[in-house]
Amino acid sequence: MVSQFIQGISPVVPLIIVIFILILSIFVSWWSYSHSETLSRLKKRSLILLRATSLFILIILLLNPYLLIQITTDTSPEIAVYIDNSQSLSIERGQYGGISEYQSILNELNQIEMDGIHKTNYYFSDSVTDEDQLTLSGTRTNINAVLEHLRLNEHRFTAGIIVSDGIVTQDRNPIFAAQNLTIPVITIPVGDTTQVKDIAIADIEYSQNTYTFTAETITVEIQQEGFENEDSEIQWLLDGEILETRNIQFPSSKSSQFFEFYYEFDEPGFYDFEVNIPQKSEEITHQNNQASFTIEVDDNKNNILSLAFDIHPDVGAIRRLIASDQQNELISSTWIAENRFLENDPYSLSNEPDLIVLHGLPPINSDIFLWIESQQSPLVVLQSPSSAPLYSEPGIQGLTGYQIDNPAETIDVQLEYQSLPTQHPITELGNVIGIDRFPTLKMVRSRYNMSSLGQPLLFASFERSDDILPVIISLDAANRRITGVTTYGWHRFEQSPQSETRDFFKNLFTNIISWTSTSSDDQTLEIYPLKDSFTENEGIQVRAELYNERGEHETGAQIEISIYKNDVDTPLQSNIMSHQQNENYTADFGNYPRGLYRLSAIATYNDRIVGTAESRVNISESIIEFINTKRDDSTLRSISEVTSGIMLENINFDRIVPFLNSLIDEDSELQPTNDFYYINRNGYWFLIVLILLSTEWLIRRSASLP
Repeated sequence: MVSQFIQGISPVVPLIIVIFILILSIFVSWWSYSHSETLSRLKKRSLILLRATSLFILIILLLNPYLLIQITTDTSPEIAVYIDNSQSLSIERGQYGGISEYQSILNELNQIEMDGIHKTNYYFSDSVTDEDQLTLSGTRTNINAVLEHLRLNEHRFTAGIIVSDGIVTQDRNPIFAAQNLTIPVITIPVGDTTQVKDIAIADIEYSQNTYTFTAETITVEIQQEGFENEDSEIQWLLDGEILETRNIQFPSSKSSQFFEFYYEFDEPGFYDFEVNIPQKSEEITHQNNQASFTIEVDDNKNNILSLAFDIHPDVGAIRRLIASDQQNELISSTWIAENRFLENDPYSLSNEPDLIVLHGLPPINSDIFLWIESQQSPLVVLQSPSSAPLYSEPGIQGLTGYQIDNPAETIDVQLEYQSLPTQHPITELGNVIGIDRFPTLKMVRSRYNMSSLGQPLLFASFERSDDILPVIISLDAANRRITGVTTYGWHRFEQSPQSETRDFFKNLFTNIISWTSTSSDDQTLEIYPLKDSFTENEGIQVRAELYNERGEHETGAQIEISIYKNDVDTPLQSNIMSHQQNENYTADFGNYPRGLYRLSAIATYNDRIVGTAESRVNISESIIEFINTKRDDSTLRSISEVTSGIMLENINFDRIVPFLNSLIDEDSELQPTNDFYYINRNGYWFLIVLILLSTEWLIRRSASLP
């Protein structure tokens, strides 16, 4: 129903003024023609009417009039129905018949006659969607997303209905989101709460990447229900072959047990593991009895020779740091005299080390000095108390990257914060706070003459003087990298009670070892899936990082990545990875069926291949929806109680209509809506005035009036 009327002419002009304007317009028009005796009565009245009408319209338009259009509509309330589309509802359990019974419940809900109520259906698993299709393929149940969706649409819906088993497998507890709702929620519990028998692989903890000759521990969590005092087996498989079988005993009716498997990787490559529990006929489902995963083994473990020529606490601190990284293989050696060593003899090493860390310096032109010079390994040269005089010897610059003038006194220095650069990989230390409170270091006060390729990276000051002394000097030569550390006393950083100081020591020397041990002509491409394992319903997302010879992210390259099925050489799909602002490259391959897939990437820069990489991705059935299939009535009941709704226990649909009718009594009334229409914004009024004035002029001409 639509009604139109003039609500007012102007919010500041009363109606009496409008009437006065009308009378004034008529009077002025009458007075204008009252003295014309030659006009007939009809023409005189016509001219008065035309002029009065046009004058009144013009004055009224100047007062900005508007029409208030009031539309009264019968608004029908709208109800949002959220239908659980996750895998757990497809399981037949106890008295619950699975898909067929679930479909029957939904059909009964749709057939309920709700006069004047409009229903909008949504489906949800890990998110809410309006696609009207029941697939029961969702690998997660996120009821929190349902309540957030309902909260964002509270202005539209009168109430919400959730049809679910209430088993939350993703996101936070939905009760917190329910507390923010101002409309009621009706929960319809679907599933079964009776005791059933089931064994499930609940979780597997493992390292996705490791290194050769490293033993890894894989932890498997097994959950069971209903097999008290019974036993089973757990099988550990590699590439389809059983490595180990263990017996499992279940001491109670419901339990969670952890099992550890150990494996040492001798060769690099991809290792495809599987954990399997032989199926028992009494189990409610067998879909959660198997899980597979892949571990990538790399052979680029750094063999680091730590060669000490001085006994000092710094030696132990640096060695402990090196050994703490599983990527490093520490080889310790301490020079005594001549060619005698404690621990390991460097002359007997079968392979050249990837990095040599010198704690102090050997005597110039000694056998060990010449041996170090002959190696192609990168060098980290650390200052020590007794080696200072050797830095002034001729020719020492080729081994250390710098040389000092005649050694003077040993001084205590403080790291200089203002001179800390960030453009080199070694000094990428994050936000360093409180560097002026770090322990002091010791160094020789002298002039430091660096190689032409040397670059000072970190500095120190002495007693607030203007002297800025180099602490870290890097040298990126053609044959190898050299990093010189001119100070000692770093063990005090490692032993500091302040976490900021310990972190600074760890990050600094980790960067020194990492950068120095990397070949100067390396360009590294790394690709890795965003998850250890995807399900058949999830798109495969891959991320890549490309580094140049400076160890910096290379953002201007093109990376082509292809996906292969197992060992098939023909790619299933190839994509060009998109570069993101966070210096990563990403690609999305969409959904693939269950199986093991190989990823291969090639990075090109200026038509030159600068990196290649491979990875694996495992596609499996998600088991999280099958670990727990017991209906969670407590969650559904809490949601309905917190929102002042109802829970339809025993699926009693007879309660829905009376409850909704009690909500919509007021909402079903006629609701008027107002719309303002401003007359002077319509050009037709000015056309009418023009027609009126033109007609008046024609009549005046016909009567021979000026």
